Amino acid sequence: MQWGIYVHIPWCRSRCPYCAFNVEVRENPPTKAYTDALTKHWRALSSHFEGQADSVFFGGGTPSLHPPELLKELVEVLSPAPQAEITLEANPGTVGPELLNDFLEAGINRLSLGIQTFDPKHARFLNRAHSVADARDLLKMVRMAGFESWSADLIFALPNQNLTQFERDLDTLVSLDPPHVSLYGLTAEPGTPYTQALQAGAFPEQDEDTWADMYELAVSRLSQAGLERYEVSNFARKGHRSRHNEHYWRARPYAGIGAGAHGWLPNGQRTVTRSRPDEYIENPCDWAHIETPTARNAAKERVLSTLRHVDGIDLRKLSSLGFSLDEHKLASLLEHNLVELRENHLVLGTNGWNIADGLVRRISDALCQLT
Repeated sequence: MQWGIYVHIPWCRSRCPYCAFNVEVRENPPTKAYTDALTKHWRALSSHFEGQADSVFFGGGTPSLHPPELLKELVEVLSPAPQAEITLEANPGTVGPELLNDFLEAGINRLSLGIQTFDPKHARFLNRAHSVADARDLLKMVRMAGFESWSADLIFALPNQNLTQFERDLDTLVSLDPPHVSLYGLTAEPGTPYTQALQAGAFPEQDEDTWADMYELAVSRLSQAGLERYEVSNFARKGHRSRHNEHYWRARPYAGIGAGAHGWLPNGQRTVTRSRPDEYIENPCDWAHIETPTARNAAKERVLSTLRHVDGIDLRKLSSLGFSLDEHKLASLLEHNLVELRENHLVLGTNGWNIADGLVRRISDALCQLT
């Protein structure tokens, strides 16, 4: 059985206005107490999993703010498989060559870098706690540091961003030869300052046509650079897919530890930890929420998690959950090349990639229980 471990590190220097993640801005976060809580939680949780994890992902927040010696301690406690992918999210302005070397010594072999944009105006809008020069410098340092792989995040469809500006972002990123790129259209998450300002009319939201044009431009430009689209928002050179994220997209189990972390146990239970770091430190093994989904919800989750991946929905595994897909409800989607049937898999068609989220809902509605 393949499985991974997600470790949430919530510390941030500042909160981005579009961010809806569980983050906490603290000048002196309780990193040692938090590490001890993570250790206690994992030791209680590990009995649910057989063997060793083949991936560990330190997400946040800004995990690169967590001391390397404590990250090393955690890697040793988690004891992943010898060739496991061990990823750390890092932001420009938080690391230099010496710290990158410390991360390597801690056992980190892959970085996920929050670049977002190379345009100074758009970086100011996003309230990034670093300069555009910091972003370029980080990518250059990482290329020389000796990590097995790394990824860069890029955001598009920003207010008042035009196609030419986004193309410059793509050209700058491609020139730095990334092995993996994660591409995200800016979305209005409930309760964020960005969403509140958008609703107040402070700036215009990008129209759907511009969004689609930017996405298609990115797919074309990244493909020309040798980066294959293997999930709606993710592109990689051969051998550089995110092993950890493929656990999510292929509906495999994973442990979730840290404040507000979600997990999916091999027995089918879904888990959520307490979101406030202080409460988590006090009692890390006390779930905020744990449930076993109904058969229909489990089938819907499989559609949600797997359709966005290039391999799509394995219809045999869907059948093992007691469900199939109504052929009549799929007919129109197949006719318009929004989805395709390929060797017992339902996959996104040529016209379906940029509307995958909407297709998830329609395909979930097509679920029918086997008798």
